[in-house]
Amino acid sequence: MPKSLNVPATIPNGVPRMMPYIITGLTLLTVLYFSLEYTFRESTSILGLPGAGEEFCKNVKDDQICSRSDLFAFQVTSCLALFCCAVLGVYTWFITRRSHTAVPQTPEGRLFGYLPEAELTAAICFTFQLWDFIISLLIEEHRTAIMLTHHFMAASVSWCSVRYQCLQHYGVFFLGLSEVSSVFLVFVDLSRYFPPTPGSIFDQIVGTFVAPPFAITFILFRVIYWWPISLQLFQDCYKVMQSGQATKLRPGVEWVLYVFLGMNLPLGFLQLYWTTIILEEARKVALNI
Repeated sequence: MPKSLNVPATIPNGVPRMMPYIITGLTLLTVLYFSLEYTFRESTSILGLPGAGEEFCKNVKDDQICSRSDLFAFQVTSCLALFCCAVLGVYTWFITRRSHTAVPQTPEGRLFGYLPEAELTAAICFTFQLWDFIISLLIEEHRTAIMLTHHFMAASVSWCSVRYQCLQHYGVFFLGLSEVSSVFLVFVDLSRYFPPTPGSIFDQIVGTFVAPPFAITFILFRVIYWWPISLQLFQDCYKVMQSGQATKLRPGVEWVLYVFLGMNLPLGFLQLYWTTIILEEARKVALNI
């Protein structure tokens, strides 16, 4: 059989395999979040962090403590899930390189080849994005249309990857490797919610060891890498649709490819939008504005 066709036409639904991980993940994230939120609800300083910024205490009455333990709990809990995705992405894409060697490097292989690490990454990503969507509804700063839409799209793509066993090569990058910058973003956001005193150790750590790596990894993975890999994704989808391999290898569910393509562009442009914000913030720092 030609290597390009060396992909089984029928691969079992991955949801039953991944459901224990999904349920366990949702439980752990929820328990951790509410435990932290409740524990530090009446704290004036959470683990030595500065108090919450004034802009995040507008709805808190004068006689109440503005701990914003919900924001702290969200960042810590998010970091756990994002770290897992990022580690799996780096490990599979760069270290073992199984995303390149364990599936045929053909349109059929990249789109329909089975990769256990990618399936687990997609399951973790779905779990986190579903949890994030629900918890964000409870936090004013997070329940914005753009963020809720992002969570919905990312969860949908992750679910389809697990359910229909598609795009696992690409999933390692889009659902795993791209989250490396998100791990740094957790601490950048933490310093925004709980502004450090200028010159303090916390301020120096964020300014030296967090903010620069965040900007570098974001632009590297979500702009420089993102668009060439997205172009290859579109080319692969076009080829398997034109050749009829999509119908042969995933009969009746070829529409899933259109879902991936339809969400890839908006998510890609969202990365560019966020990049403009990052560059503007960098400009302010450089000019000491």
